Amino acid sequence: RNCIRVIAESVGVASVSDEVADALAPDIEYRLRDIVAEALKFMRHGRRETLSCDDINFALRARSCEPLYGFATTDPPRFCRAAGTGDVFYLDDPELNLSDLMAVPLPPMPRPPSFTAHWLAINGVQPDIGQNPSSSEATAAAHVESPSITGKRKRPVCSTGVMGGAHADPTELVENSEQSLTAEEQVWLE
Repeated sequence: RNCIRVIAESVGVASVSDEVADALAPDIEYRLRDIVAEALKFMRHGRRETLSCDDINFALRARSCEPLYGFATTDPPRFCRAAGTGDVFYLDDPELNLSDLMAVPLPPMPRPPSFTAHWLAINGVQPDIGQNPSSSEATAAAHVESPSITGKRKRPVCSTGVMGGAHADPTELVENSEQSLTAEEQVWLE
């Protein structure tokens, strides 16, 4: 009864009669047991021996309830008995001095980003900027010889100069070089 009254006062209900508290007690007990049983399932599936606040939050989320806020710590909570009462406990929350916290040096700055995003082409057009290859590099890449796979046949490779084809050079044929493969590699490729 006392717990129900304290919770009702924290929500804003001024007074709760004994009959109402007695009627709410079984339902509250059922809901708490249900959530704790679900949290124990999460604890067992996680192969842990201690029930944590995360397990309770997972159980609440499985029941479509709002999770608990402010209890995301790995240290077990320490409950202290309130002075002058036998059944009232509170969480031991030490007071921190802000001047001590401000005197602690700041952690080092994180490293700057080591990668950047870059558009190679926009709407099929390559802008002429330093990050994109120049037209002479594209021409040189088009004239690279590709060796024959089997090493027995030669075939001409067609190269069109600059990519895009609008200002293409006349087609020139480039002979492939022969590449010697072992008998085992030739059998594997066939």
